[in-house]
Amino acid sequence: MVTIAAARFDEPAFYLGDPNATFAQLREADPVHWYEEGKFWVITKYEDIKGISARPEKFKSERIGIMMDLIAHREGRDPQGYQGRGIMFMDPPEHREHRKAIGVRFTPAAVAKMEARVRQVVNDVLDGLPDGEFDWIQRIAEPIPVYVFAYLLGVPEEDWPRVAGWATTIANVGSGVASDDDLAFIFEHIGPYLLGLVAERKDNPRDDLLTLLSEVRVNGEPFNETQVMIYALTLLAAGSETTQSLIAGIADCLDGHPDQAEKLFADPSLSANAVEEVLRYWTPVMSMARQAANDVNLRGATVRKGDGVLLAYASANRDQDHWGPTAEQFDITRDDAASHLGFGVGEHFCMGAALARREARLLLDEIVKRATGIHVVGERVPRASALVHTHDRLPVVLNYR
Repeated sequence: MVTIAAARFDEPAFYLGDPNATFAQLREADPVHWYEEGKFWVITKYEDIKGISARPEKFKSERIGIMMDLIAHREGRDPQGYQGRGIMFMDPPEHREHRKAIGVRFTPAAVAKMEARVRQVVNDVLDGLPDGEFDWIQRIAEPIPVYVFAYLLGVPEEDWPRVAGWATTIANVGSGVASDDDLAFIFEHIGPYLLGLVAERKDNPRDDLLTLLSEVRVNGEPFNETQVMIYALTLLAAGSETTQSLIAGIADCLDGHPDQAEKLFADPSLSANAVEEVLRYWTPVMSMARQAANDVNLRGATVRKGDGVLLAYASANRDQDHWGPTAEQFDITRDDAASHLGFGVGEHFCMGAALARREARLLLDEIVKRATGIHVVGERVPRASALVHTHDRLPVVLNYR
């Protein structure tokens, strides 16, 4: 277990260990913790994180929205791509205008209309699996969310494998850790491809997200083609990686808790709640960040104007003051599993939450129909990230019926 003093909350290595043990120490001893090495606050209690998220006028997202921004802030740099990063890094009222314009494609009702198509994507991916061992990440967790989002954007189906091949670069963008090579690949390949689709929509509008982005007006002004492309890439990155991490967590959690897997495979009606419990226990996006707009007192600590604040969702999702004595247990029958912060909370509650939930539930539904169990059979290769909780490789076998 890493002690509070030794913890490096801005380093991926910390999250490759046992961060939950350190978060438990913080919740007990120092829930509003000043991380001197990183020059930011670490907030670990459920109610505190909900409260901060509900006060965008006091805790802003424009400059500091993710871990990488906290590092940039400490070093006196502007966050990566500042002023061109999309809806996740906006504050009200601008954020509300953009969310209102684009969110119509992500409402539960809109997502429900996509169910047949999402189920077809899931079945097509599962139909192509081998009988023996395979990599859950490469064969399931990466392609399903990329294919679904490609469909939503309006990418031609014959190009879906091509877009899926960009998954690593797209994931790096979503994590805020895009390298120079990633950025070069975006400008040389992904950007021009998306710009081509955007240009096509001007002459041939369709019922898809690219057309919506091309036609939408915010405060009376349309997006130009470059803005549409950046928006599409941002949504593709954020939507794909969050769901990929959730799907990775499904396999990991079921393998690690065979008693819960047995319950699920015996009773498929538990699949929806199982997804919620994975979102709580696994927490695909481990944190987001904010910047204090003014001096604020939190549990006796003075957070100064301009200070960065890390909202540790992974910690909140195991806070015994909210979840009770079973907070550290994985239980797919948990009554209040859906009150997790796995999709954030407040103004920046994940716009794609309904879609991610449906993808994960439909995947579980189909897995339970086809198999009686899932087992990790080789070495897990966790992804080195201070933002997303996932694997780069997860070898599994399904016990087919």
